[in-house]
Amino acid sequence: MQVFKAMFKVMRSRLPSAMIYVVCFVVISAIIANASTNDNKFEAKRLDISIFDEDDTPESHALAEIIKKSNDIVEIEKDKDTILDSLYYRRIDYALIINKGYADKLRAGETAELFSSYHLDESFSVVYMGQFLDEYVSTVKAYLNMGKSFDEAAASAEQALSQNAKVNMLSRIDKGGNSHFSVDFAGYFQYMPYILISIIISVVSLVLVTMNRKDIRFRTNCSCLKESKYTAQLFIGSFVFVFFIWLVFMIFGAILNREMYTGRAWLAVLNSFIFAIVVATMAVLVASFEPKDNVLNLITQVLGLGMSFFCGIFIPVEVLGDGVLSAARFLPAYWYVKANNMIADITPYSFSEVVECYLIQLGFAAAMIIITLLVRKVKYSGAAISTAVKKKALTH
Repeated sequence: MQVFKAMFKVMRSRLPSAMIYVVCFVVISAIIANASTNDNKFEAKRLDISIFDEDDTPESHALAEIIKKSNDIVEIEKDKDTILDSLYYRRIDYALIINKGYADKLRAGETAELFSSYHLDESFSVVYMGQFLDEYVSTVKAYLNMGKSFDEAAASAEQALSQNAKVNMLSRIDKGGNSHFSVDFAGYFQYMPYILISIIISVVSLVLVTMNRKDIRFRTNCSCLKESKYTAQLFIGSFVFVFFIWLVFMIFGAILNREMYTGRAWLAVLNSFIFAIVVATMAVLVASFEPKDNVLNLITQVLGLGMSFFCGIFIPVEVLGDGVLSAARFLPAYWYVKANNMIADITPYSFSEVVECYLIQLGFAAAMIIITLLVRKVKYSGAAISTAVKKKALTH
Protein backbone atom coordinates (compact mmCIF):
# COMPACT_ATOMS: atom_id res chain seq x y z
CA MET A 1 0.00 0.00 0.00
CA GLN A 2 2.94 2.33 -0.65
CA VAL A 3 0.96 4.31 -3.21
CA PHE A 4 -1.97 4.62 -0.79
CA LYS A 5 0.26 6.03 1.97
CA ALA A 6 2.07 8.42 -0.37
CA MET A 7 -1.25 9.67 -1.66
CA PHE A 8 -2.42 10.69 1.81
CA LYS A 9 0.86 12.46 2.52
CA VAL A 10 0.18 14.65 -0.50
CA MET A 11 -3.51 14.98 0.39
CA ARG A 12 -2.75 16.50 3.79
CA SER A 13 -1.40 19.59 2.08
CA ARG A 14 -4.71 19.99 0.20
CA LEU A 15 -6.99 19.61 3.22
CA PRO A 16 -7.11 23.35 4.12
CA SER A 17 -8.70 24.22 0.77
CA ALA A 18 -11.24 21.42 1.24
CA MET A 19 -12.08 22.63 4.73
CA ILE A 20 -12.91 26.08 3.35
CA TYR A 21 -15.67 24.54 1.23
CA VAL A 22 -16.87 22.42 4.16
CA VAL A 23 -17.03 25.35 6.59
CA CYS A 24 -18.81 27.61 4.08
CA PHE A 25 -21.42 24.96 3.30
CA VAL A 26 -21.97 24.15 6.97
CA VAL A 27 -22.33 27.82 7.99
CA ILE A 28 -24.73 28.65 5.15
CA SER A 29 -26.81 25.53 5.87
CA ALA A 30 -27.01 26.47 9.56
CA ILE A 31 -28.16 30.00 8.71
CA ILE A 32 -30.83 28.71 6.33
CA ALA A 33 -32.00 26.11 8.84
CA ASN A 34 -32.22 28.70 11.59
CA ALA A 35 -34.20 31.04 9.33
CA SER A 36 -36.59 28.26 8.31
CA THR A 37 -37.53 27.59 11.94
CA ASN A 38 -39.26 30.97 11.98
CA ASP A 39 -41.16 30.45 8.73
CA ASN A 40 -44.34 29.58 10.64
CA LYS A 41 -44.40 32.99 12.32
CA PHE A 42 -46.08 35.87 10.52
CA GLU A 43 -46.98 39.31 11.72
CA ALA A 44 -48.58 41.95 9.52
CA LYS A 45 -46.38 45.02 9.26
CA ARG A 46 -47.84 48.44 10.06
CA LEU A 47 -47.05 50.80 7.23
CA ASP A 48 -46.30 54.50 7.51
CA ILE A 49 -48.96 55.90 5.19
CA SER A 50 -49.97 59.36 4.04
CA ILE A 51 -53.60 59.67 2.94
CA PHE A 52 -54.81 62.51 0.71
CA ASP A 53 -58.61 62.58 0.57
CA GLU A 54 -59.60 64.53 -2.55
CA ASP A 55 -63.19 63.26 -2.38
CA ASP A 56 -63.81 64.42 1.22
CA THR A 57 -67.06 62.48 1.65
CA PRO A 58 -68.34 60.24 4.46
CA GLU A 59 -67.51 57.26 2.24
CA SER A 60 -63.88 58.30 1.81
CA HIS A 61 -63.63 59.16 5.51
CA ALA A 62 -64.85 55.65 6.37
CA LEU A 63 -62.08 54.11 4.26
CA ALA A 64 -59.44 56.35 5.86
CA GLU A 65 -60.60 55.32 9.34
CA ILE A 66 -60.30 51.63 8.48
CA ILE A 67 -56.76 52.14 7.14
CA LYS A 68 -55.76 54.05 10.30
CA LYS A 69 -56.63 51.08 12.51
CA SER A 70 -53.91 48.86 11.02
CA ASN A 71 -51.34 51.44 9.88
CA ASP A 72 -49.60 54.58 11.11
CA ILE A 73 -50.71 57.80 9.43
CA VAL A 74 -48.03 60.38 8.64
CA GLU A 75 -49.08 63.92 7.77
CA ILE A 76 -47.06 65.53 4.95
CA GLU A 77 -47.72 68.23 2.37
CA LYS A 78 -49.63 67.24 -0.71
CA ASP A 79 -46.82 67.96 -3.11
CA LYS A 80 -45.30 65.44 -5.51
CA ASP A 81 -41.70 66.37 -4.66
CA THR A 82 -42.45 66.22 -0.93
CA ILE A 83 -44.12 62.83 -1.34
CA LEU A 84 -41.21 61.42 -3.36
CA ASP A 85 -38.66 62.78 -0.88
CA SER A 86 -40.58 61.22 2.01
CA LEU A 87 -40.65 57.89 0.22
CA TYR A 88 -36.96 58.06 -0.65
CA TYR A 89 -35.89 58.88 2.91
CA ARG A 90 -38.28 56.23 4.28
CA ARG A 91 -40.43 58.66 6.26
CA ILE A 92 -43.41 56.98 4.66
CA ASP A 93 -43.90 53.61 2.95
CA TYR A 94 -46.99 54.41 0.93
CA ALA A 95 -48.89 57.50 -0.22
CA LEU A 96 -52.58 56.94 -0.98
CA ILE A 97 -54.74 59.43 -2.86
CA ILE A 98 -58.52 58.90 -2.72
CA ASN A 99 -59.52 60.44 -6.03
CA LYS A 100 -62.34 62.94 -6.51
CA GLY A 101 -65.60 61.14 -7.26
CA TYR A 102 -64.71 58.06 -5.19
CA ALA A 103 -68.12 57.89 -3.45
CA ASP A 104 -70.15 58.48 -6.61
CA LYS A 105 -68.23 55.84 -8.58
CA LEU A 106 -68.49 53.34 -5.74
CA ARG A 107 -72.26 53.80 -5.49
CA ALA A 108 -72.53 53.41 -9.26
CA GLY A 109 -70.61 50.13 -9.11
CA GLU A 110 -67.50 51.51 -10.84
CA THR A 111 -64.10 50.39 -9.55
CA ALA A 112 -61.69 52.03 -12.01
CA GLU A 113 -59.53 55.01 -11.01
CA LEU A 114 -60.80 55.20 -7.44
CA PHE A 115 -57.27 55.60 -6.05
CA SER A 116 -53.81 56.82 -6.94
CA SER A 117 -50.67 55.88 -5.04
CA TYR A 118 -46.95 56.49 -4.70
CA HIS A 119 -44.45 53.88 -3.51
CA LEU A 120 -40.84 53.01 -4.27
CA ASP A 121 -40.90 49.24 -4.56
CA GLU A 122 -43.22 46.27 -4.84
CA SER A 123 -42.59 44.89 -1.36
CA PHE A 124 -44.98 42.43 0.27
CA SER A 125 -46.47 45.18 2.43
CA VAL A 126 -47.08 47.45 -0.56
CA VAL A 127 -48.72 44.65 -2.53
CA TYR A 128 -50.79 43.77 0.53
CA MET A 129 -52.10 47.35 0.73
CA GLY A 130 -53.14 47.22 -2.93
CA GLN A 131 -54.93 43.93 -2.35
CA PHE A 132 -56.65 45.34 0.73
CA LEU A 133 -58.04 48.28 -1.25
CA ASP A 134 -59.29 45.96 -4.01
CA GLU A 135 -60.93 43.63 -1.51
CA TYR A 136 -62.50 46.52 0.40
CA VAL A 137 -64.03 48.03 -2.73
CA SER A 138 -65.27 44.64 -3.97
CA THR A 139 -66.80 43.80 -0.57
CA VAL A 140 -68.54 47.17 -0.21
CA LYS A 141 -69.84 46.87 -3.76
CA ALA A 142 -71.23 43.40 -3.00
CA TYR A 143 -73.07 44.63 0.10
CA LEU A 144 -74.47 47.62 -1.79
CA ASN A 145 -75.81 45.26 -4.45
CA MET A 146 -77.54 43.36 -1.64
CA GLY A 147 -79.55 46.51 -0.88
CA LYS A 148 -77.67 47.72 2.18
CA SER A 149 -76.96 51.39 2.82
CA PHE A 150 -73.38 52.57 2.41
CA ASP A 151 -72.85 52.83 6.18
CA GLU A 152 -74.06 49.26 6.62
CA ALA A 153 -72.00 48.07 3.65
CA ALA A 154 -68.84 49.78 4.99
CA ALA A 155 -69.36 48.33 8.47
CA SER A 156 -69.98 44.84 7.08
CA ALA A 157 -66.93 45.10 4.82
CA GLU A 158 -64.73 46.16 7.74
CA GLN A 159 -65.99 43.26 9.83
CA ALA A 160 -65.44 40.76 7.01
CA LEU A 161 -61.91 41.96 6.26
CA SER A 162 -60.88 42.04 9.93
CA GLN A 163 -61.61 38.36 10.50
CA ASN A 164 -58.52 36.22 11.11
CA ALA A 165 -58.17 32.54 10.33
CA LYS A 166 -56.09 30.30 12.56
CA VAL A 167 -53.33 28.64 10.53
CA ASN A 168 -50.99 25.91 11.73
CA MET A 169 -47.76 25.44 9.77
CA LEU A 170 -46.89 21.76 9.50
CA SER A 171 -43.57 20.26 8.51
CA ARG A 172 -43.95 18.22 5.39
CA ILE A 173 -43.46 14.50 6.07
CA ASP A 174 -43.59 11.51 3.83
CA LYS A 175 -46.88 9.86 2.99
CA GLY A 176 -45.88 6.67 4.74
CA GLY A 177 -45.98 8.50 8.06
CA ASN A 178 -43.12 6.48 9.53
CA SER A 179 -40.29 8.90 8.90
CA HIS A 180 -39.52 12.59 9.06
CA PHE A 181 -37.91 14.19 6.02
CA SER A 182 -39.03 17.79 5.72
CA VAL A 183 -38.66 19.88 2.58
CA ASP A 184 -36.23 22.13 4.49
CA PHE A 185 -34.05 19.13 5.33
CA ALA A 186 -34.33 17.96 1.72
CA GLY A 187 -32.86 21.33 0.73
CA TYR A 188 -29.71 20.42 2.67
CA PHE A 189 -29.26 17.39 0.43
CA GLN A 190 -30.41 19.34 -2.63
CA TYR A 191 -27.34 21.60 -2.70
CA MET A 192 -24.87 18.93 -1.60
CA PRO A 193 -23.88 17.83 -5.15
CA TYR A 194 -22.32 21.20 -5.94
CA ILE A 195 -20.20 21.22 -2.80
CA LEU A 196 -19.19 17.57 -3.26
CA ILE A 197 -18.07 18.26 -6.83
CA SER A 198 -16.12 21.35 -5.76
CA ILE A 199 -14.34 19.62 -2.88
CA ILE A 200 -13.68 16.20 -4.35
CA ILE A 201 -12.50 17.22 -7.80
CA SER A 202 -10.42 20.16 -6.55
CA VAL A 203 -8.65 17.99 -3.96
CA VAL A 204 -8.62 14.43 -5.32
CA SER A 205 -7.78 15.41 -8.88
CA LEU A 206 -4.94 17.67 -7.75
CA VAL A 207 -3.51 14.89 -5.59
CA LEU A 208 -3.78 12.35 -8.40
CA VAL A 209 -2.13 14.73 -10.86
CA THR A 210 0.72 15.08 -8.37
CA MET A 211 0.94 11.30 -8.05
CA ASN A 212 1.11 11.02 -11.84
CA ARG A 213 4.12 13.31 -12.21
CA LYS A 214 6.82 11.87 -14.41
CA ASP A 215 9.36 11.27 -11.64
CA ILE A 216 6.84 9.40 -9.48
CA ARG A 217 5.37 7.51 -12.42
CA PHE A 218 8.80 6.43 -13.70
CA ARG A 219 9.66 5.06 -10.26
CA THR A 220 6.40 3.13 -10.29
CA ASN A 221 7.08 1.76 -13.76
CA CYS A 222 10.50 0.57 -12.64
CA SER A 223 9.04 -1.20 -9.61
CA CYS A 224 7.35 -4.57 -9.51
CA LEU A 225 3.98 -2.91 -8.89
CA LYS A 226 1.54 -3.61 -11.72
CA GLU A 227 -0.30 -0.74 -13.35
CA SER A 228 -3.66 -2.23 -12.37
CA LYS A 229 -2.65 -2.39 -8.68
CA TYR A 230 -1.29 1.14 -8.82
CA THR A 231 -4.59 2.40 -10.24
CA ALA A 232 -6.57 0.36 -7.71
CA GLN A 233 -4.70 1.97 -4.81
CA LEU A 234 -5.40 5.40 -6.27
CA PHE A 235 -9.10 4.53 -6.41
CA ILE A 236 -9.06 3.27 -2.81
CA GLY A 237 -7.28 6.38 -1.53
CA SER A 238 -9.74 8.61 -3.35
CA PHE A 239 -12.73 6.76 -1.93
CA VAL A 240 -11.37 6.96 1.64
CA PHE A 241 -11.07 10.74 1.35
CA VAL A 242 -14.50 10.99 -0.25
CA PHE A 243 -16.03 8.86 2.52
CA PHE A 244 -14.49 11.15 5.15
CA ILE A 245 -15.92 14.30 3.52
CA TRP A 246 -19.32 12.65 3.03
CA LEU A 247 -19.37 11.45 6.65
CA VAL A 248 -18.70 14.99 7.90
CA PHE A 249 -21.73 16.25 5.99
CA MET A 250 -23.92 13.41 7.26
CA ILE A 251 -22.95 14.07 10.89
CA PHE A 252 -23.68 17.76 10.50
CA GLY A 253 -26.95 16.92 8.76
CA ALA A 254 -28.07 14.93 11.80
CA ILE A 255 -27.16 17.88 14.04
CA LEU A 256 -29.00 20.27 11.74
CA ASN A 257 -32.10 18.08 11.76
CA ARG A 258 -31.93 17.87 15.58
CA GLU A 259 -32.41 14.10 15.44
CA MET A 260 -30.91 10.99 13.93
CA TYR A 261 -31.94 9.96 10.46
CA THR A 262 -35.13 7.92 10.45
CA GLY A 263 -37.23 6.18 7.84
CA ARG A 264 -37.10 7.75 4.42
CA ALA A 265 -34.27 10.10 5.39
CA TRP A 266 -31.93 7.10 5.10
CA LEU A 267 -32.78 6.95 1.40
CA ALA A 268 -31.47 10.51 1.04
CA VAL A 269 -28.31 9.50 2.93
CA LEU A 270 -27.77 6.58 0.56
CA ASN A 271 -28.47 8.82 -2.43
CA SER A 272 -25.79 11.29 -1.32
CA PHE A 273 -23.28 8.47 -0.73
CA ILE A 274 -23.83 7.05 -4.20
CA PHE A 275 -23.39 10.49 -5.75
CA ALA A 276 -20.18 10.98 -3.75
CA ILE A 277 -18.88 7.75 -5.32
CA VAL A 278 -19.82 9.07 -8.76
CA VAL A 279 -17.92 12.31 -8.14
CA ALA A 280 -14.89 10.33 -6.90
CA THR A 281 -14.74 8.38 -10.16
CA MET A 282 -15.22 11.65 -12.02
CA ALA A 283 -12.23 13.16 -10.19
CA VAL A 284 -10.04 10.16 -11.03
CA LEU A 285 -11.05 10.39 -14.68
CA VAL A 286 -10.26 14.11 -14.84
CA ALA A 287 -6.88 13.52 -13.19
CA SER A 288 -5.96 10.86 -15.74
CA PHE A 289 -5.62 13.65 -18.34
CA GLU A 290 -3.16 15.50 -16.04
CA PRO A 291 -4.58 19.01 -16.43
CA LYS A 292 -2.70 22.00 -15.05
CA ASP A 293 -3.98 23.73 -11.91
CA ASN A 294 -5.77 26.56 -13.72
CA VAL A 295 -7.36 24.14 -16.19
CA LEU A 296 -8.42 21.87 -13.34
CA ASN A 297 -10.09 24.78 -11.54
CA LEU A 298 -11.94 25.63 -14.74
CA ILE A 299 -13.08 22.01 -15.15
CA THR A 300 -14.27 21.95 -11.54
CA GLN A 301 -16.36 25.08 -11.97
CA VAL A 302 -17.80 23.96 -15.31
CA LEU A 303 -18.82 20.57 -13.92
CA GLY A 304 -20.12 21.97 -10.62
CA LEU A 305 -22.04 24.95 -11.95
CA GLY A 306 -23.06 23.21 -15.17
CA MET A 307 -24.74 20.30 -13.41
CA SER A 308 -26.15 22.61 -10.74
CA PHE A 309 -27.98 24.77 -13.27
CA PHE A 310 -28.92 22.10 -15.80
CA CYS A 311 -29.92 19.31 -13.41
CA GLY A 312 -32.16 21.17 -10.98
CA ILE A 313 -29.79 21.83 -8.06
CA PHE A 314 -29.83 25.63 -8.16
CA ILE A 315 -32.96 25.96 -10.32
CA PRO A 316 -36.09 23.87 -9.59
CA VAL A 317 -36.70 21.14 -12.16
CA GLU A 318 -40.24 22.45 -12.66
CA VAL A 319 -39.01 25.64 -14.35
CA LEU A 320 -36.46 23.98 -16.64
CA GLY A 321 -37.39 23.44 -20.27
CA ASP A 322 -37.92 20.04 -21.84
CA GLY A 323 -34.79 20.43 -23.97
CA VAL A 324 -32.65 21.18 -20.92
CA LEU A 325 -34.08 18.21 -19.01
CA SER A 326 -33.50 15.91 -21.99
CA ALA A 327 -29.83 16.88 -22.03
CA ALA A 328 -29.60 16.70 -18.23
CA ARG A 329 -30.54 13.01 -18.31
CA PHE A 330 -27.01 12.32 -19.51
CA LEU A 331 -25.59 13.80 -16.29
CA PRO A 332 -25.52 11.95 -12.94
CA ALA A 333 -26.71 14.97 -10.93
CA TYR A 334 -30.08 14.84 -12.70
CA TRP A 335 -30.79 11.39 -11.28
CA TYR A 336 -29.59 12.47 -7.85
CA VAL A 337 -32.01 15.40 -7.84
CA LYS A 338 -34.84 13.26 -9.19
CA ALA A 339 -34.39 10.75 -6.36
CA ASN A 340 -34.10 13.51 -3.75
CA ASN A 341 -37.32 15.16 -4.95
CA MET A 342 -39.20 11.87 -4.76
CA ILE A 343 -37.85 11.11 -1.29
CA ALA A 344 -39.07 14.51 -0.08
CA ASP A 345 -42.46 14.09 -1.83
CA ILE A 346 -41.76 17.16 -3.96
CA THR A 347 -42.65 14.82 -6.82
CA PRO A 348 -44.74 11.64 -6.41
CA TYR A 349 -42.79 9.07 -4.43
CA SER A 350 -41.98 5.67 -5.90
CA PHE A 351 -39.44 3.40 -4.21
CA SER A 352 -38.76 1.50 -7.43
CA GLU A 353 -38.00 4.74 -9.28
CA VAL A 354 -35.70 5.88 -6.47
CA VAL A 355 -33.78 2.59 -6.77
CA GLU A 356 -33.67 3.12 -10.53
CA CYS A 357 -32.03 6.52 -9.94
CA TYR A 358 -29.48 4.84 -7.66
CA LEU A 359 -28.61 2.24 -10.30
CA ILE A 360 -28.27 4.83 -13.06
CA GLN A 361 -25.85 6.85 -10.91
CA LEU A 362 -23.83 3.70 -10.20
CA GLY A 363 -23.85 3.07 -13.94
CA PHE A 364 -22.22 6.47 -14.47
CA ALA A 365 -19.59 5.56 -11.87
CA ALA A 366 -18.86 2.21 -13.53
CA ALA A 367 -18.57 3.85 -16.94
CA MET A 368 -16.07 6.43 -15.65
CA ILE A 369 -13.99 3.72 -13.97
CA ILE A 370 -13.78 1.80 -17.24
CA ILE A 371 -12.88 4.93 -19.20
CA THR A 372 -10.21 5.83 -16.64
CA LEU A 373 -8.61 2.39 -16.89
CA LEU A 374 -8.59 2.59 -20.67
CA VAL A 375 -7.12 6.10 -20.68
CA ARG A 376 -4.34 5.14 -18.27
CA LYS A 377 -3.57 1.95 -20.17
CA VAL A 378 -3.40 3.67 -23.55
CA LYS A 379 -1.54 6.71 -22.24
CA TYR A 380 1.14 4.97 -20.21
CA SER A 381 1.52 2.02 -22.57
CA GLY A 382 2.14 4.52 -25.32
CA ALA A 383 4.69 6.32 -23.14
CA ALA A 384 6.45 3.03 -22.40
CA ILE A 385 6.62 2.13 -26.10
CA SER A 386 7.98 5.58 -26.93
CA THR A 387 10.67 5.22 -24.26
CA ALA A 388 11.65 1.78 -25.55
CA VAL A 389 11.95 3.09 -29.11
CA LYS A 390 14.18 5.96 -27.98
CA LYS A 391 16.44 3.57 -26.05
CA LYS A 392 16.73 1.28 -29.06
CA ALA A 393 17.59 4.22 -31.29
CA LEU A 394 20.31 5.34 -28.89
CA THR A 395 21.92 1.89 -28.85
CA HIS A 396 22.28 2.05 -32.61
